[in-house]
Amino acid sequence: MDWQSLLASVLPMLPAQYAGDLVTVGTFLVALCALLARFWPRPAEGSRWLKLYELVNSVAQNKGHAANADDAAGKPTSG
Repeated sequence: MDWQSLLASVLPMLPAQYAGDLVTVGTFLVALCALLARFWPRPAEGSRWLKLYELVNSVAQNKGHAANADDAAGKPTSG
């Protein structure tokens, strides 16, 4: 089962006010993570902040698209 069909089966069971609030909070979190990802350089390997950095980039859908896209790959490009 893909996430879209799961969402389509769950959303009708939620009251409209809660669904709207859920969408609003979700949109805010994605936007906040995108803003954080824009200005947060990748921590050094082994840093305790690396997992949080990766989570923020995942929520922000920042896989290679933001200004710090060279950081998102995790490895410097050669050449």
